[in-house]
Amino acid sequence: MALLRGAYFSQFEMQTYEKMLAEIDLEAFALRINRFSLDLIKVPWQRVLSIDEPVTWVSPKLGFYFNLFLQATCGLDYLHLGLVKKLAGFDIVHTMETFNAFSYQGLLAKRRYGSKLVVTVWENRPFAAERFRKKREMKYEVLREADLLVPMTDRAKECLILEGADPARIKVLPVGIDVEQFRPKDGESPIRRKLGIGADEVVIVSVAALRWEKGIHDIVHAFQRMKMNPLLSGRKMRLILAGSGPEKKELDSIISRLGLRDDVFIRRFDYNEIPDVYRAADIFVLASCARRGWFEQFGYVLPEAMASGLPVVAAQSGSIPEVVGPSGIIVPPSDFMGLADALAPLVAERGMREDLGRKAREEAVRRYDSNKNAEKLKEAYLDLLEDRSRE
Repeated sequence: MALLRGAYFSQFEMQTYEKMLAEIDLEAFALRINRFSLDLIKVPWQRVLSIDEPVTWVSPKLGFYFNLFLQATCGLDYLHLGLVKKLAGFDIVHTMETFNAFSYQGLLAKRRYGSKLVVTVWENRPFAAERFRKKREMKYEVLREADLLVPMTDRAKECLILEGADPARIKVLPVGIDVEQFRPKDGESPIRRKLGIGADEVVIVSVAALRWEKGIHDIVHAFQRMKMNPLLSGRKMRLILAGSGPEKKELDSIISRLGLRDDVFIRRFDYNEIPDVYRAADIFVLASCARRGWFEQFGYVLPEAMASGLPVVAAQSGSIPEVVGPSGIIVPPSDFMGLADALAPLVAERGMREDLGRKAREEAVRRYDSNKNAEKLKEAYLDLLEDRSRE
């Protein structure tokens, strides 16, 4: 099986695919401009060159505009050079999003070699990526001819149906996480010790890029509102923002103005440290809000936090309510007062935190265990190959 992810080949998604390596001969294709580190990925991969990489090497800004030019003229942004020939001999080509040029290349391989085409779909906005005619035409060829569409959520499935996809060729199969790696705290936290946080302090954590749409400013404002809440007087609280990004400088300024320098930590952690970050926490929060062209599509951090036994408070954006399910608390987006009001009882009541944390762990094991989800995906592949053998 060939795995195509463009510049989004990630260690997060590969947790599921790694569980198939003993039974499936799987090979991925990766770009030099990949958005994530390849160091932790165990799935075999080979390097390919995309059409926009050379320009991006010269100047990322120039690469952005060249990418936009390709979308507007021929729809071939992220076209993988020589990819169709490399896909000869694969039984299944599993790509990502119907509108990507490399997904169209997967379709060309299907037409040429008779392979099955599977498309993972994260996008949860109907009729997305249809600004340019050529890209729109390629998208609907992939939509019509793919053998299996694999949306990550029911919301993404409904978007596909609105776009005209055959429901019989859609199967919701979310990726999974390692529920043994992401597990509840079982002793003293090295992260707490490193940051000087006492055992009696309630720690709220958010694992997210420091970008406006992740609601990070709302989290800081909500934290300050709780510090001012007389019902939480004397309660020791700390906030950890685990991430990096363009809003860090402004966040530092806000934290200083609010007098929170000793209470709020902004740190970037390597991915292999993230399980310990969750185990250092008592509450998890993700305050994503919509921006033009984007809703939260899945949020790996949500099942990770749930599997870690944390109560989850999250804003209503995109697929968040569906991913969290009944074990979390959903609040309106861009509402720091509502966020503070939802967090305050959890800060005050340990029993409430533990009860929601147990439910979150149970939900994560039931729905997001990478072993179980890998089996479901493998069965879907085998069904496709059986269909081909009967043709």
